Parts: sequence; C-alpha cells; structure tokens
Amino acid sequence: MSHKKKKIIWIVSILAVIFVAAALFADNILNVVINKTMGKELPQLAGEPKVGEWYAIDIDEAVSSDGSKWQGYFRKGSENKVVLYFYGGGFSVNEYTAARSMDAEGGFYNPRLNTGLNVMTTAIRKWGIGNDAEDNVLKDWTFIGVPYCNGDFHSGTGDKEYTALDGSTKTIHYNGYTNYRRLVTKLFDYIDSSPDQLLVTGSSAGGFGAAILADDAIALFNNPQDVAVLVDSSLLITEDWHDIMVNEWHSTQQFSDVVTTDNITLDSLVALHNKRDNVKILFDCSVRDYNLSMAQRFFDEGAQQAMVLNIGKAEGDRFQQILKKMVSDMQEQIPGCGIYIWDEETQADGHLTVHTAAGAKIFFDSESRNPSLAQWLENAMHGNVESFGLELLDRDY
Repeated sequence: MSHKKKKIIWIVSILAVIFVAAALFADNILNVVINKTMGKELPQLAGEPKVGEWYAIDIDEAVSSDGSKWQGYFRKGSENKVVLYFYGGGFSVNEYTAARSMDAEGGFYNPRLNTGLNVMTTAIRKWGIGNDAEDNVLKDWTFIGVPYCNGDFHSGTGDKEYTALDGSTKTIHYNGYTNYRRLVTKLFDYIDSSPDQLLVTGSSAGGFGAAILADDAIALFNNPQDVAVLVDSSLLITEDWHDIMVNEWHSTQQFSDVVTTDNITLDSLVALHNKRDNVKILFDCSVRDYNLSMAQRFFDEGAQQAMVLNIGKAEGDRFQQILKKMVSDMQEQIPGCGIYIWDEETQADGHLTVHTAAGAKIFFDSESRNPSLAQWLENAMHGNVESFGLELLDRDY
C-alpha cells in the first residue's frame, strides 16, 4: 500500500473516531439536560400535602424488580375524585426476559426507579392526563401515579430466581401488586378512601394493569358507584398468560382465574363487566402500534426474535388484525363499552403507529381528531360512552 493511501486511511479513521466521540458527547449532554429538567426528582411528601402539588412518597419495604427502592407519585386534588394511573414499561414473562432488563441491549422491562420514570412523570403531569390545564376535566382530581418497575403488569406478589447474562443467579421481584396496594393504603392517610368518582387507567403495561386490577381497586376505594376504566394501548396475544400469572408472577388467584384465553386484557375486562356492569369500560389503541407489533413478534416467534427493531408491514398487519378481533370481541362481550382507534404514524415503513396516548400531548389533540381522546373520555365519564375510529381497522396500509 502506498504512503499516500495509508495517510488517507489514517485521516478517515481519525475523522471517524472524532465523529463517534462528538456523537457520544452530544448524547451525554442531551441526557444531562433531560435528567436535570424533565428527569428531576419530585419533592418527598413530608407532613400534610398541599392541594395541587406533586410529591414522591416512599413506601416501606416496597422494591423494584432488582430489589432497589420503589416509591409512588401523588397529587392531592381539591375534589373528592381520584385518578389511579398505572405506568407502563415493558414486561418479564420468563427467565429469558428476566435476564434482559432495559439496562441490556434489547431489554424487555424497566428494572428500577430511575430518571426515565421521572421523565414519564413530567410528561404525564405537564402535558398528559395529569396536567392542570383548564380544559382537563381531571385537573382538580387527586392523582395517584403507580410507577412500573416489576415487569409483571402490576399484578405480581412473589420473587423468582433467574440466570443473569453473566451466569450468576439473581432474583427478580415481581411485587407490582404488593407495591400498588401499599401505596394506595398509605395515601388514605391524606385522602378520602371513599371518592365520589374513580378513574382507573394506565398506558401500555399500565393499561394491562388497569384491566387486571380494576375490580380490586374499586373494592379498595370502598366501591364508588361512579367508575370508569380506561385501558390505553394494551393488547398482546399468547396462550401462556394464565401460566405466566401463576408460575412467573405469582399473581393472586382472583386475577389469574379469569384469564382463560390468549387475551389477558379482554378476559380481565369481561370479568370486570360481568361483576360490575355499572362500570364504564373504555379501550384505546393506535391502529398499527409500533411497540405492541414488536412485542407481539416476540410472543409469536420466540426469543430469537427478541424485540427486534427492524419490523415493518408484516408486523403492522399482524397487530391490526389482532386489534380488529379485540374490538369485535369487546363489542360482543361487553355491551356499552367505548372504543377509540386512532392513527398517528411513527414509522413510514409499514405505516406503524404511535404507542400510547394518555401520558402525552396527543391525548388532548383535537386538531387531527374529533373528538380528542380526552374529550371522548370526559364524555364517557358523563355517561355518553361512544366509539370512534373503527373504520381504520379495515384500512389497507
């Protein structure tokens, strides 16, 4: 190789290193900015909470999946009404997923409280369902945020050993249900345990949690008569759900017994309707949800396709058909339910769509949707339960 060619290769190599270093530096700067602003910790609750102020609240003995600290979030409202909101953050359904938290490349679940959850909290309270804008019907309600760090759709009560990627034996704490109960009962020191109105909701894994735990939450709040349940973007199909609940998460029998098909969301909502037909049951999802399409590929094809990022039309088509069946089954088995299917592209390849709405600005978007999801929810809580966007299920993308 000539001296000139060697010099060119050397220069290109140096430029590549500089480019990578600059990108990493920019990424680190961005992370610092986010962590210092949107990721900032909420103040710890000490003494009596001020109405309208947001707090973090420590819960004795509550732990994240890795055994570290777990806490809840709370805003006391001026009205005797409660939003119980379950956060999302992936799933762990077996030893393979337990060993691959979101700390690892291609991870499946959030293992602990971290700035990511604080960023999510900021979005929820500034722009999403927990914001205090005048047009948010929930602005004066008490808001209870249940973070998700256990991989168990908020329904677990036990621990499970697994083999970590380094070969060591570790324990994952599936304590989602235990954590939620401890949080709510502790907050009864500061709020009325019998609200006039209750909204049980959540997004993604939190929407699964809302479906599974709604009946339990209603009983915990002393059976208010005015209740709505909103499941936001929570649909995955596998014949293993019952076994996962029993043998992986150690969910209580009251939850696992009702899950008898491949659709954990539908089974839980049908059981809720059959027991409490006065509850307004609502479900929303984008028509070709990117994240759910990706997760469904894992359930369809197994570990070798573990949450791969290169998904497109085939995965979108698969999810759209699952969603179409879900809507049909809901309408048949839960008369009077409300369904909102929406379209907001996030990936042009395959027309894959945005995942979740309630925790973000899109929930209040009235320019591209009429009504907005927020208005649809408000109407339903006032007794006008309707469905929108079902024609999207038959659209060819």
